[in-house]
Amino acid sequence: MLARLLPVVMLLAAALLPRAAEAHPHVWVTMKTEVVYGADGKLTALKQAWTFDDAFTAFALQGLEKQKDGSYGDDVLKPLAEVNVTSLKEYDYFVRGKTATGKLAFKDPVDYYLTYENELLTLHFTLPLAKPIAVKGAATIEIYDPTVFVSFSFADNDPVKMVAAPAGCTQEVTSPEPPPSSTLNESFFAGLTSGSTYGAQFADKITVKCP
Repeated sequence: MLARLLPVVMLLAAALLPRAAEAHPHVWVTMKTEVVYGADGKLTALKQAWTFDDAFTAFALQGLEKQKDGSYGDDVLKPLAEVNVTSLKEYDYFVRGKTATGKLAFKDPVDYYLTYENELLTLHFTLPLAKPIAVKGAATIEIYDPTVFVSFSFADNDPVKMVAAPAGCTQEVTSPEPPPSSTLNESFFAGLTSGSTYGAQFADKITVKCP
């Protein structure tokens, strides 16, 4: 299929690959998240940094030219980042949030770019809230792929930071057991879509609480 031949299409290309007879997930992401507050104490955005596994990095960069120092220039990384973020819109950027009063709504990502370090690609992007909110009590942010094609896990060190949070706010990170390497066959996973709920049980969660 055409997506297999286009390394510029990162997560979307992976999502379109024919489902081989191997268990989900197929792509692994190690992530860090910054929960960003404004000067008025309202929650304004999430800053994400997703580092892809070595096999997927190699797939995404296949056939693309390195610079003399072994890095990749903006002519390679900018188009990759652009297509990546555009393609993730259908999946709500794998991020969902809620408070006691309702769901959090996000705008499209801004300030997105890719870096290449230690032979791994990392996607950086900021996901602004549609409207900054004052968090009284708790807000929960979940990060997961509803199709379980991509497996997310928090980095071991400093996985979540609160930026300019009001005094007294706290954060807690919850990581579930990873998806089983699977009692379900690929036809089950092939039927999952961006609207499926199966992957929610494997969501990594950030809970922020403010007085």
